[in-house]
Amino acid sequence: SDPIRYRRVRLRCGARILSEADNWYVPARLSPAMNRQLDTTDISFGRVAQPLHFQRHTLSSRLLWTAAPPRGRAGATLAVPHKLIEQRAVLSLPDGTPFSAVVETDTSAVLAFPAPSEP
Repeated sequence: SDPIRYRRVRLRCGARILSEADNWYVPARLSPAMNRQLDTTDISFGRVAQPLHFQRHTLSSRLLWTAAPPRGRAGATLAVPHKLIEQRAVLSLPDGTPFSAVVETDTSAVLAFPAPSEP
């Protein structure tokens, strides 16, 4: 019967968006300061809620793409889609009370590292 809020953030490393996170949460189970941070910043939900010493219960982790060698001409590059892995979880307080559901989608930016240099 408590109201539920929704929040979407993009988790970045510099200019790269590594993950997109959708959170549904019960604001009554968070402190007023936590709710203020969630309403006024783009800080990740987990970081804001960290003082609660919550537990994360993974419901599913699903590969959205599997790498396969490129076909066709020699030297072809591998086409990597934007969304790679989807994870669904519930966050609960130490007493087991759930307060958030989250869907996180890791993006292709997690693979955007430079090619190794040749010896």
